[in-house]
This record gives sequence, structure tokens and C-alpha cells, in this order.
Amino acid sequence: MLETSAAQPVAQLVVRVKAKLTAFDGQVMTLEPLKDQVGAKAGEAITVSVLPETRYVGSDKTSFAALKRGDYAGAAVSEGRGGALQAQDVYLYAEALRGTGEGRFPEAGRLIINGAVSTAQPGADDKHNGSLILHYRGAQLNGLGRGRTLCEGRASPPAYASALACEGDATIEVPPGTPVSTLTVGDKGLLVAGSLVTVAMTKSADDKNVTPGVIVEKSVTVEKPQSTP
Repeated sequence: MLETSAAQPVAQLVVRVKAKLTAFDGQVMTLEPLKDQVGAKAGEAITVSVLPETRYVGSDKTSFAALKRGDYAGAAVSEGRGGALQAQDVYLYAEALRGTGEGRFPEAGRLIINGAVSTAQPGADDKHNGSLILHYRGAQLNGLGRGRTLCEGRASPPAYASALACEGDATIEVPPGTPVSTLTVGDKGLLVAGSLVTVAMTKSADDKNVTPGVIVEKSVTVEKPQSTP
């Protein structure tokens, strides 16, 4: 998924919270976490301030058929026996977001893989899995035994690349009905009360919650009252 990389005021651990946005005053978001998560509890409102460098990303539904070779994409996957990967969610990044969170790493209980699309093959029908192959850069090559290795971790920018940096390919099964979303660059206008958001949250120097990046996953459409004839 999205790895927000905007500068942070201090070096702090970043946690990601999925929540309902209940209010936004232009500077501070009030959130209701959807379930117990690191740094937040379900039903317990929290406040998070945006920063001048906060990045806003909109998420819209699309189809797996929209992916093509060369696109930058990602997937939240489960890992089965023998290392088989199956998609739980698939993300298609806008060109402006290419390189975001590149690598293979755990996040919020799932394995995330982001990279360039080598192959995106939909299933023959709604009963057969599709296939997605992502080529990615990682942080280091780890041994799996019997001569097998695996490229893992988040890729570093070229200027800071480690001698341990590696490249890998992930072959992912995409079951019919797997949610597929496009991620695009947005602004504060996305922060509408009632929206579902994923917030990258850290602490400021004065120990307040701040965010370097927000993904708005769903906006609420407010129905206008019908006029009386």
C-alpha cells in the first residue's frame, strides 16, 4: 500500500490507522478507528494534525484489467504454504506516485509488495484466479535455506542505497472479486467528514499526533433533501 515519505518534524515511529473521519477543521482531523490497532482503539476518538508537507491521496475503485505492463502497482497479500502469495487488495498507483513504498514488507498484519508490473493477467472467467507479477527493489537479500533467497524490506533512495540492496520478483494470485483501487494525488479537499481514511501517524516534538500522509479510501455522498412539490 502507500508508504508516505514526506519529511517529518522528528524521527519517530510511523503507525498506520484506518478510521472514519468525523471532523476536519482545516488543520486537525478527528478520527474514530475502525478496530483495535497499534496506537489506537476502536471507538476511542483521536485527533491528528496535518502538516504543510502532508501528502493527500485519493482512492477509487477500478478493475484488475486496468493494470498493464510497466505500471507501478502494489498488493496486500497473504502468504501460504511454500511461499505462495494471494492478493487481498491490489493498488494501481498514479505516475506521480511511482516508487512509493517500493519493496516487500509487513504492515498492519499483512504483507505489502510494491513494484513495477511485469505481468497482469486476469482470470479466464469469474471462477479462475488472475496472475500479477511485480518486480521490486528491496533492502536486503535473506537466505531461506537450500540455496533459496528472498529480497525483502523497503527500498532505499539511490543516494542511500546499501550494499545489501536487492531486486526481486513476486508472483501473486489474484482471486476473482479482489478489490482493486487506483491511488492518485489529491489535496485537503478529500478530507470530507464521513470518509474512510488510512492515516500514517507519528508524534511531533511536543508529543502530538501528526501525519505525513493520508489515503482517503471512500467519500460519503450527502443526499440533498427532496423539495416539496
